[in-house]
Amino acid sequence: MPDKAIVEKKLARIQEYLRELRQTSFENLKDYQNDVVRKRFVERNIELCIEAMVDICRHLISSLDLQEPETYADCFRILARGSVIPEDKQDIFAAMARFRNRLIHLYHDVDDAITYDIYRNRLSDFDDFAEVISAYLNRNN
Repeated sequence: MPDKAIVEKKLARIQEYLRELRQTSFENLKDYQNDVVRKRFVERNIELCIEAMVDICRHLISSLDLQEPETYADCFRILARGSVIPEDKQDIFAAMARFRNRLIHLYHDVDDAITYDIYRNRLSDFDDFAEVISAYLNRNN
């Protein structure tokens, strides 16, 4: 059985990181690229959001005795097969895990346009993840 308190604490962290991200703004991609300090802040907070998602995913997989994932992206496919998250969301969440790997391992090769697009247009995907996980916890606890 998942530890609801652990999961909720990680969900609260995601919301905290999103709040911080939403408090900063850029005029456009060029403004983003030219402000190295805030750019790194955005990258790091996105990374932290994804890390928390993966931590939640791995906790749920372990506590529900689901198949061990080979990659972070696999976590979300396994949760979809386990009816924890909707199948139509698994690819979005898996893509986020793959983006996290780029941030961590190919840092010098990260496309600013992709990060900026996530910042401008995809933060709601984190909200979706939090809602899906909260709904699951409420149904099963």
